[in-house]
Amino acid sequence: MQRHEDEWRIAEYQNETLILHILKLKGNIIPSVEHRKKSVKTYADYSPLSFGAESIENLKRVKEGLILKLNGTVKVFEGNSLEELMQNSTPCQEFITLCPKCRAVLGESWELMRLGYTNVTGGYLIFPAEGKCASSFALKILPYNGTHDFIEMEYPNGIVKGYAPRLNSPPIGNASFPSNASKYLESAWGILVMNEKIVLNPDPLNILDELGECRIVPKITIQGDGSAKREDYGKPCWRR
Repeated sequence: MQRHEDEWRIAEYQNETLILHILKLKGNIIPSVEHRKKSVKTYADYSPLSFGAESIENLKRVKEGLILKLNGTVKVFEGNSLEELMQNSTPCQEFITLCPKCRAVLGESWELMRLGYTNVTGGYLIFPAEGKCASSFALKILPYNGTHDFIEMEYPNGIVKGYAPRLNSPPIGNASFPSNASKYLESAWGILVMNEKIVLNPDPLNILDELGECRIVPKITIQGDGSAKREDYGKPCWRR
């Protein structure tokens, strides 16, 4: 759960599905609540991070902050405590070094949580992160058996796990960011790391859906030799 100004965002997990509820207060004279909902199927089991509303104490005093389950306990993070939580994320290059046998997706978002999707893993939930290339979640994919891969998502507040059908894609191996890749990272809301290839914003259409109109989201594929291909999604306002 997350509240920011006049908007609540509530992430829910049930029946192998992540659901994001966005509730916004509209109107002054005749108040009403606008409720938008989006969902995505996910291979990962988010039960370790989910909780019931009755677990939240003193909710009325919360003006702005993040409510989540941390080490089995539901806590409210506001102000400095929220900033400290988000600073526990792992820089992209450090994660690649820590998990050389993994295929990986690193996710980063703006002020509010959102849902993402890649055809590699299905759905995932992104928490806010401070600074670019500071992952608010990292997804590791490791071989499990002949038919399935094991997946593990690491968040600042806990780990979720699951099994995905065998992806048959190579591990990261000795992949590293090409020297010219840093100039693209300011445009990255998500980073998919594979062997000899890095994809920035692998789910551009979902990012556009979240950011709204008048935005351009680039999908950038960087090969191991440093060459890059850019594809822009969306339209600026003057073309609408």
